[in-house]
Amino acid sequence: MKRIRRLSNRTPGLAEYLEIEGENASWDRFRSHAGGRAYREIIEELTSLQHGLCGYCEIGLVELDRQVEHVVPRSDAQLGALRALDVTNFIACCKGGENPLFALDTRADRDRYLKPLNRNQSCGQRKGSDTYADCVDPRDLPALPSLMRVLEDGAIEADPEACTSAGVPANRVTLTIEVLNLNAERLRLARERRWTALNAEWGDFLDDPELMHEAAKSELLPEDGCLRRFFTTSRCYFGLVAEQVLGEQLDAWI
Repeated sequence: MKRIRRLSNRTPGLAEYLEIEGENASWDRFRSHAGGRAYREIIEELTSLQHGLCGYCEIGLVELDRQVEHVVPRSDAQLGALRALDVTNFIACCKGGENPLFALDTRADRDRYLKPLNRNQSCGQRKGSDTYADCVDPRDLPALPSLMRVLEDGAIEADPEACTSAGVPANRVTLTIEVLNLNAERLRLARERRWTALNAEWGDFLDDPELMHEAAKSELLPEDGCLRRFFTTSRCYFGLVAEQVLGEQLDAWI
């Protein structure tokens, strides 16, 4: 999970819907407003803002595997209804590995589906309608350093030293990983494959600082506005070189 930006302004379609409906506005009715175009406008805006990555697991967002996630769930007794149409409560996420279309042919993208489904659900699907006040919102993460680290086997965990330097309790990061099930075998294997691919490409050049700096730029900075999936895995692979590259171009990748 990496730092992402907030959507701060209403999209034209949402603004139009709220003007028409006023106090009768609801999320469910908004979803079908203008034949669904207003909803698609929001998901497109969020996807662009997040450089094409799920705000939680960092898989690439594609047409069949993306949705608007309410950070404060709509089911929340106190704030759910008030924030259902609040753009500052939206992030773009994948569908948590449960889209049945990916079960038909996992060769198409094996990062997106793995049986058993109940153990491989992640992100908003796993969190469900529960509210976890101590979970970390990706929009509140520091840009530097990363509060999570990925190991060679694809496991993700809190980085205690980074958490201490950022003033964020490591147990909050650990809770977030658990609540979102970011160590589901489906995601762990996907991150392990990413690490292995990076090592196959760059492992022979680890002692060449100049080349590794350029390699980190090619792997970590956006291309045509999009970041490569499992950004934090690449970030951890390149280590201090990654932090140097990202620190030089904060506005490019956040």
